[in-house]
Amino acid sequence: MALPSPTPAPQPDPDLKSGLQYLRAGWFDRAEPLFRAALGRYGERPDILHYLAVCLSQRGALADAEALWRKALAKDPNEPMLSYNLGLVARRQGRLDEAARRFRDTIRRTPAHVEARLALTSVYIDLNRFAAAERELTEFVGNLDKAIQEQSGQEQGGDTLKPLQARARNMLGYVLYRMGHHSSAIAVLDMAMVDAGEDPARRGQILGDRALALSGLGHHEEAAAEAGRALEFAPDSAGLNHVLGFVLYHSGRPTDAIAPIERALELDPAFAAAFKTLALALAAAGKGDAAVDLLHRALRANAHDREAVLQLSNLHIEHERFAEALEALEAHLKAVPDDVRALNNQGLALRGLKRFEEARRALKRASRLASDDPFVLTNLGRVLVDLGRAAEARTLHEHALRGLPGDARLLAHYGACLAALGDRDKAREILDEALAANPHSAEALAARTSLDA
Repeated sequence: MALPSPTPAPQPDPDLKSGLQYLRAGWFDRAEPLFRAALGRYGERPDILHYLAVCLSQRGALADAEALWRKALAKDPNEPMLSYNLGLVARRQGRLDEAARRFRDTIRRTPAHVEARLALTSVYIDLNRFAAAERELTEFVGNLDKAIQEQSGQEQGGDTLKPLQARARNMLGYVLYRMGHHSSAIAVLDMAMVDAGEDPARRGQILGDRALALSGLGHHEEAAAEAGRALEFAPDSAGLNHVLGFVLYHSGRPTDAIAPIERALELDPAFAAAFKTLALALAAAGKGDAAVDLLHRALRANAHDREAVLQLSNLHIEHERFAEALEALEAHLKAVPDDVRALNNQGLALRGLKRFEEARRALKRASRLASDDPFVLTNLGRVLVDLGRAAEARTLHEHALRGLPGDARLLAHYGACLAALGDRDKAREILDEALAANPHSAEALAARTSLDA
């Protein structure tokens, strides 16, 4: 938490002076009683409330700290430091929309507040609002470039701003990666590496994000090597161990991915993303039951973890545990009834239980919400074939294939639909195309065998 006083004391006070010294040294337990004593003498002054809130937040009493900052802001509403700290505590408690509002309020009062701008960008990333994060960071990086250029003729030549620019470019590169702009991400991260100088922690983070972008481009071996180099800078970083496991999983090496992801969870037992990546790796390595157990642990930690819910329901569907899949989805769909991916999984589970009309309704709802989603369309088509309505299904399968041409799964579903319509020659052609794309497609093999029989 930031330490400057919102409203400094008019006269030196021994408790406040000593408390601030302890605060700056990180001795919060020693500072707290001194600030409480000062509070008793001077009343609820904004600066004392602020200092005491910092101590409370550092020992994890977030609700009590927040109450003090709210009191301080009510007494001194124009002090940006107070709204900034309220944003930080809201973010730590998971109230991301409120945190964004507090940071925007801080920036409105103090446009040059660097930490508030970067904190707002981090909240946008947490909210998956990557376009908003990119806009903020692009403007921020541009302004820093101008400031560095203006200082270039001075003694230090703008070097004091380089670490900040490295941090901002690192964030921008990660955002571009999340937006799927992998080549642009690498270009920005390369510039960040130059700005980072010899800072090992920043260099490790940049290399880790560069590994993710390389993986996104399909350069899996290079990505794994880059993640290994990142770990040399910070071998005990949970994030970088997770990056290595993530890259290995997506390169088709799930067994190799397990150890670094488990190491990430040893270093940070609350690392939610690592739980889900490890579950994917375990499932791909043939350890489906262990993956299910891991996802249940993740959901016990956060019952609202959407990705964990979807992953768990997918695993149950793959193993034909359709009732368990419905159970995993139930609470989430009550809370978020328009979640297209959850509705799609609900439809698949209902189809597995041969509750075809209910499956059709779930998938029809999903198709209204996402009219061009290839998987929703093809799954709705499969249920219509089950219901004897293959003529209606044909149009849906063709629409789905326009979105993902050449996909083996979609081709297999389309071939089965054509077979149901009696168009045997066309069905055989499509199923052969599906098997060329994926020779192990169970549905294509079954449908082709049925046609041959």
